[in-house]
Amino acid sequence: ELGRDELIAETVGVIRKVIAAGAGGVQPLTRIVVAIQGITDSAERKLLWSPITPHGDIDFSAILQAEFGIPVTVENDCNMIAVALRWRNPERYARDFIAVLLSHGIGMGMVLRGELFTGTQSSGGEFGHMIHKPDGALCRCGRRGCIEAYAGNYAIWRNAHRLAEDAEVSEDIT
Repeated sequence: ELGRDELIAETVGVIRKVIAAGAGGVQPLTRIVVAIQGITDSAERKLLWSPITPHGDIDFSAILQAEFGIPVTVENDCNMIAVALRWRNPERYARDFIAVLLSHGIGMGMVLRGELFTGTQSSGGEFGHMIHKPDGALCRCGRRGCIEAYAGNYAIWRNAHRLAEDAEVSEDIT
């Protein structure tokens, strides 16, 4: 519900708090990585679309780099889950694997031949928005028939409450 400028200010504020909390005895910060739910452009290092905000095309890299003076990477959250798995257990997650996130949305990070697969921008594994049923259930991305519109937690909630496939997607499902 935040406006674009408020969202950016909140992001900067959260990063400032994280930096301040880790200030005692840690090595200097050398990079900021922003993992975003939705579609990012990792080459341009910006948010293109996210289901958690109506704002898109936000150049978080330029904004945060100017604010903190260090390099910034912007990447899809599921891709970062796959990267984290490799860091945590490189022997098990060395070559080919996928990390699937089933939550409010559905996403996937893929490592193929030892390299993170990003597709043309960064969200090559975002299968939640592949069309499962043409002209089907309303997805929170605004399209119809996405896999997520049938298997995301809001879709399960909608089905459990016997709501129509056209019912607006609730953002506050607990």
